[in-house]
Order: sequence, then C-alpha cells, then structure tokens
Amino acid sequence: MGSEFNITVIVSSSSKEVTLAVTDSNSVNSIMETLVETLHLSQKYVLTDDSNRILSGSLTCSDCGFHEGSKLLLIPDPTGGFYS
Repeated sequence: MGSEFNITVIVSSSSKEVTLAVTDSNSVNSIMETLVETLHLSQKYVLTDDSNRILSGSLTCSDCGFHEGSKLLLIPDPTGGFYS
C-alpha cells in the first residue's frame, strides 16, 4: 500500500467539495463507494477528470495519474438510474 494523498471531489449539483485521502491502489469504484456513503447519494453518479472524461470504475488512482491536490468532478450518470 502506497502513501496517502488527498484528492478533492467537486459535486456538480451543489458545488460542494469533498476531500478524500486515497492511495495509488484505490480504485475509482472504491472512491465512488465512499462518496455514495458520505453524501447519501440515491441517483447514479460518475467521476470525471479535469478533461471531462468519465473514469472507469476499475481504474486505480495510479492509472488515472491522481496526485496530491487532484480535482475530480462528480456528475449525474448521463445514462441515468438509481443506486439500489
């Protein structure tokens, strides 16, 4: 397990910023699970990077090139749906 660093997730619907401590091996799915629990999300959301690309859940922080201070945007899933 690598050392921890902080990323910031901006919630598009509220402009709220959430800071999370992650490691290189954390997956996008694990980040989303934390956000669903923390923000009590019911609709499906996706994470996008600074290029507005939707990030695949199987990618790790290392795969995405995240580093201390990286900013991600949490947006409603364009395909719609709800968490069950």
